[in-house]
Amino acid sequence: MDTKDKTTMSVMEMGQILGLKKTDAYWLVHKQCFETTLVQGVMRVNINSFEHWYANQIKRRKVDGSPPGMELRAYSYSIAEIADLLDIPDYVAYDLIKRYHIETFEVDSWKRVRKDVFNAWYKSQTKYRTSEDRQRDMELENASITLPQMARLLGVSRNEVYSLVGRKSNRDVFEIIIVADRKRVTLDSFERWYRSQDHYQKVTNQTSGLDKEVEKIDDSERMALLDSDRMSFTVKEAALIIGASPREVYRMIEDEILDSFYIGKMVRIRRAALEWWLSSQNDVCGKEAQ
Repeated sequence: MDTKDKTTMSVMEMGQILGLKKTDAYWLVHKQCFETTLVQGVMRVNINSFEHWYANQIKRRKVDGSPPGMELRAYSYSIAEIADLLDIPDYVAYDLIKRYHIETFEVDSWKRVRKDVFNAWYKSQTKYRTSEDRQRDMELENASITLPQMARLLGVSRNEVYSLVGRKSNRDVFEIIIVADRKRVTLDSFERWYRSQDHYQKVTNQTSGLDKEVEKIDDSERMALLDSDRMSFTVKEAALIIGASPREVYRMIEDEILDSFYIGKMVRIRRAALEWWLSSQNDVCGKEAQ
């Protein structure tokens, strides 16, 4: 329907644009969704007001297929959109809104969050990440280790590592970065410190806590996994790669030795975390062979 040169339209015309029956069209008028005026005793709908309403709601759609909510989507997110951004289930997104008291507003009974409000919250934390930031985080993770990983590598308790890193004498030695709400030590600074002292020694395979099942590994399957271009693996695949039982892999995840994330309800372990573990074990074995 051509409304180019008109400023108002009848309620029936408005209903036709939305594919509504007369009762539903007048119900929108009754709810005062948009401005109306009387022209010679006949109620008419202000077209500009109607278009503004249409651009700020998502329940009704024009029969010509023009998408609703263009203005609304420009300045706000639905909870489902936030879940997609952070790659988390919808119920986790709702929990975040409640837990962090993120301000919401309602449109057609659905909660939405202003983009400036979401962005302010997002910048205040590092645990939940967008896909772009996860890629950047992966680069930082590849070049660093968590403090629990450092403790396991040295065969000492977490408390001892926290004390070691926190000493005044070491504050300029270890370079600390924060990735996904975790303190991490850059590998370069760790190796510089390690070479400068002779008190701590990296643990061997026998004292690493892994099950002694390396000889049972199907090496062809293991190499096929390592030679693939996949960036993450299931718990079972990770166990095969590093020569551990799935139970041990879950314990390493719990102890923050291996970095992991969720796809839906499935746990995935990053390739970089497995390669780091294998590399650290190879370094130890090479040192012992000298």
